[in-house]
Amino acid sequence: MRGLLLAGLLVTLPAAPSLHDEIPFDKHAVDLGAAETCAVADFNGDGRLDIVSGENWFEAPHWSKHRFRVLHFERNYIDAFSDLVMDVNGDGRPDIITATWFARKLSWYENPGTAQGFWREHLIESGFPVEFAFLVDLDNDGRARELLPQFGSAKAPLAWYELRNGAFVKHVASPASYGHGIGAGDVNGDGRNDILTPKGWLEAPADPRTGPWREHWEFEPLQLPAPGFLHVLDLNGDGRNDILTGFAHDYGIVWLEQGAETRWRKHVIDDSWSQAHAVTLADLNGDGQLDFVTGKRFHAHNGKDPGERDPLGMFWYEHFRRPDGGLEWKRHILDYGSRTGGGMQIQVVDLDGDGDLDIATAGKGGLFLFENRSRSNRTQDAPSK
Repeated sequence: MRGLLLAGLLVTLPAAPSLHDEIPFDKHAVDLGAAETCAVADFNGDGRLDIVSGENWFEAPHWSKHRFRVLHFERNYIDAFSDLVMDVNGDGRPDIITATWFARKLSWYENPGTAQGFWREHLIESGFPVEFAFLVDLDNDGRARELLPQFGSAKAPLAWYELRNGAFVKHVASPASYGHGIGAGDVNGDGRNDILTPKGWLEAPADPRTGPWREHWEFEPLQLPAPGFLHVLDLNGDGRNDILTGFAHDYGIVWLEQGAETRWRKHVIDDSWSQAHAVTLADLNGDGQLDFVTGKRFHAHNGKDPGERDPLGMFWYEHFRRPDGGLEWKRHILDYGSRTGGGMQIQVVDLDGDGDLDIATAGKGGLFLFENRSRSNRTQDAPSK
């Protein structure tokens, strides 16, 4: 059963003890213009992390707005569904890789190194709408520098892109399209990162550039309606990697427990709200285990998704392991009932340099920053010497 709404607040998940004190966050509205996603990097080289969202980048620490590109606006969407940070041309400055749906392309914007002016756009791929894209490690060198898009066309292949000598080289893992949702990680423990889809996973060959990717269609019986990114990690500590994902256009956040011989069991973490398009892993409370941050996207399909008109919310979830090997989860409410939602990507990073993790999120309601006050509070409460 889905959770209840009491006095405008979501009831916390049952049977999950409170492991830690609540982390104090202050919410700041950076910009109220519509967007779909955001990314974080030091774009001007001043040593502070800035934010890019929509047509603008916002300069820290006062979030001065700089327009650097023109984006298509259609059907209440700003056509930048993923923004990824990478120094593409090797000049030492972070550039932006952008995935678009309506313009049907992947491209990257070259950072000129100045605060003012438009950035030059370079085409990577065109011809298919792109739902979202991620930077992952598919050549197994320990660096997430391979571009993995999820194309929104049944005619599009499953492909990934390798940056080589300043240009992106396309590699086709499969000529087929597998629906909404994609991910990468070592599913079978062989040390190679595989590719995940809503239907199953493609086993990485010894050489991911030339070898065939073997298909394992093991997820279809689990019924994963339009997941977002499929995260691969060992949640229950049994030595086998599991999968964590949210449903982008339905109710539910789930984890898939991997058993012997890659048999899977689906566990519901929370199905009380819908459209968890973005799920970001981070150790927010510093206990050595990965938590995750997520939020409800506003009008992901313009009112056509289940629960699309329900109140927006931002949340983070922690878990602990039971003696029987199961997991218990606790949900923490960052924000509820305002115009702040999850969008397509959520950034969890120390934006203000105080040693704790902050959260940046963008959606049709605007760009917002949740400033983590944990370090600030400890400093203020410390006795004077």
